[in-house]
Amino acid sequence: MNIEIEYLALFIAFGFILTYLLIPVAKQLAFAHGFVSYPGGRKIHDGAIPVLGGPAIFAPQIILFLVYLYLLITDSSSIAHDRIPKFLSLFVGTTSILVLGTIDDWIKLGWRKKLLGQLFGISILLVGGNTIGKIVVPFYGLADLGLFGYLLFGFIVLVITNAVNLIDGMDGLAAGICLFAAITCGILGFNRGYMFVTAICFTIVGSLLAFLRFNFPPASIFMGDSGSLALGFMLSALATSDIVTGSSQRYTSLTTFVALLLPFGIALMDVALSVARRWISGRRIFLPDAGHIHHRFMEMFQRRRLVIGIFYIFSALFCAVALLINFNPEKYFPLIIAGLAVGVLVGVMAVVLRINRIDRITTSIKNRHDCQFLSTFNTYMEGRLRRVKSHDELVALLEVGVRDLDFDTVEVSSNGFKPYTWKNNRDPHPDAPKRNGSRLFNYSELSVRWVVPTHDDPSYQKYLELVWWRFLNVVEERSRELKQ
Repeated sequence: MNIEIEYLALFIAFGFILTYLLIPVAKQLAFAHGFVSYPGGRKIHDGAIPVLGGPAIFAPQIILFLVYLYLLITDSSSIAHDRIPKFLSLFVGTTSILVLGTIDDWIKLGWRKKLLGQLFGISILLVGGNTIGKIVVPFYGLADLGLFGYLLFGFIVLVITNAVNLIDGMDGLAAGICLFAAITCGILGFNRGYMFVTAICFTIVGSLLAFLRFNFPPASIFMGDSGSLALGFMLSALATSDIVTGSSQRYTSLTTFVALLLPFGIALMDVALSVARRWISGRRIFLPDAGHIHHRFMEMFQRRRLVIGIFYIFSALFCAVALLINFNPEKYFPLIIAGLAVGVLVGVMAVVLRINRIDRITTSIKNRHDCQFLSTFNTYMEGRLRRVKSHDELVALLEVGVRDLDFDTVEVSSNGFKPYTWKNNRDPHPDAPKRNGSRLFNYSELSVRWVVPTHDDPSYQKYLELVWWRFLNVVEERSRELKQ
């Protein structure tokens, strides 16, 4: 046992040291090649932050996979031959998701392209034979899921991958949640004697500990979509696939299987609330907003480290419940486990319901048509921007701020071009307080300033400004393309 513990410490140290050494390199590469996140819109950080943490986190995992691949080729591994395709597909699939996220961090892929890329990665897992297999269902008995097991496995990986991606909106949040999930999966793998799973998970633990040294508030680097997508993809696959089912355990109970999802409980809850919130308010489900759980907690507490600490406590409790259930205390602790699980869920839901008050829901329903217009506006204007042929034509489209969104003024200045100023003469909100905003584009000389009235619904106000900011993102991107 002591030798095995030393191996675990070695995996953690390997992940920590390599990631720690690579992060300064990742920062330099990020600034040199445009992998940078600037504040504004729904982003709550200050200053320009590099977003190339994902490759630094996963470099140790890639090396570990290559070592295992060498052991497989030389027939030096104890992994059963029927399980080799599952391990290889996990490596190839995770690498494809890492590449997908890195591309998205660079050129901002649309949600359709990201979804197709994720489905491609999941298809690699399925081709490799990863599935859920057999489950003991209460009051029914042993159920061989067959084809449905593949579909359910793919769906769970897709949901958790995007859940981790969505929760990655605050310094240290996604990394901390994935840290607890990796510890849980690693302990389960260690308890069942699966050293490959154990090695991968505890190497991730080491990498995330090193990353949090730079990502804990105030962060100096973000993991980006490359990190959040790849972490969600790999950990969800390790948690739910029968890749961790040995010859002595060809099935699991439904309760145990559901418990495997608990480490991702906060992220999954945020997905459910996001879908419900966007549907109720008339927004596009796949259009990002600033209404996630961590945004609400920041509104309530105004302290990032306190909010992160609260999420860490909830995540640790979820993982503790998952471990207790999987160790299956048949005689002594089932009531304690059930009580702890209910207590954690009630605590989380109490805070969530306190933040998402009934009056906010009522106001969202009232403003549903306005939000639907903003969603349509966003899609339509992005299409128009793609068709412009000149700089003047591009700048002229910024008039929609006062024409369609009821801003008070929009001013545009650019070196080498005449300035533009548009004013809203009808002033539909004369008594409302005004909010000033500005944006200096990073890859052109274009500068935009605007004045927008404050609306009664803070949620609508944030969505309005978010839609405008996303519109300016496309303007900046198109301006850069016209200069080339």
